[in-house]
Amino acid sequence: MHTDSESASNLPTQPRLAHRDIVDALTTAGVAPQRMLELDNGRALAQWQNRQGEVRYERPRHHALSIYIDKGEHARRVVNGKTVSQGFPGAVCLFPAGSRSTWQINGQFEFFHFYFNDLDIAQCAEQTWDSDPDKLQLYELYHGEDPILAQAGKLLTLSDWQAPGQNIAMDHLAQWLLLQVVSRHSGIQQAPPVVTGTFSPRYRRLLQERINAQVSQPLTLADMASWVNLSPYHFARLFRASFGCAPYQYVQEQRLIRAKDLLRQRGNKITAIALSCGFNDSSQFSRAFKSRFGVTPSGYRAQSGLD
Repeated sequence: MHTDSESASNLPTQPRLAHRDIVDALTTAGVAPQRMLELDNGRALAQWQNRQGEVRYERPRHHALSIYIDKGEHARRVVNGKTVSQGFPGAVCLFPAGSRSTWQINGQFEFFHFYFNDLDIAQCAEQTWDSDPDKLQLYELYHGEDPILAQAGKLLTLSDWQAPGQNIAMDHLAQWLLLQVVSRHSGIQQAPPVVTGTFSPRYRRLLQERINAQVSQPLTLADMASWVNLSPYHFARLFRASFGCAPYQYVQEQRLIRAKDLLRQRGNKITAIALSCGFNDSSQFSRAFKSRFGVTPSGYRAQSGLD
């Protein structure tokens, strides 16, 4: 199994993908993930490529969202040996925990999986709509049309999961996927509430201070939202309205600004600076720094006359 170590989040260690029931079913059928990314609280993303054979999902203990990338017509859902639905590029499937399904594959196609659990949907429903999570039920969906989620699949295809700071961006995307699943494919079935306004000056200062104080730490959308007692959904929208960018973009900028300051101080090794500013390694830090400032960290030091 290929392990995308550089894209793996530096969040606290979570169970590996192979320990999830649907992942077990796919690997047992001889399918290997093309890439994978562990997120916060047991959520995960995986890109798969299947070619042929049969796969059975037998009452998984977690939920999964599937978005087909291309050639989805090679995947068929069967019941008692008969085809009941056939895929297509952009097709969406939703497997609630406890669901059962059988799949016949007769040609190569690719798809994404997003894995999440009961706590994720309960928190999403309660925090976003103030809805009773005990009454929330996810609906099974097989080869459905959902243009919004299909577009998310295209975004996942284009995303570089190894890019510096991408773990925060993908955590943000995962929160958005949860919101779409709960609002469109559950018992709630209502649009997320409209969020207007901006943070107060006091909350802006608080967020700036907390982010600067913890810039070396893994920061998730849920972590930052908890600082001001908001749901990730409300927080992300108020943050963008207040700061002019998404939270993950702001965090990345603060990390690079901190790094630039540290590079101007003699005696600080580049690897140590990278780790102290929240990057996984010096290579990831160098790519991010050059993308932002047009020069590598070592090149910046040379220009500053500090080498």
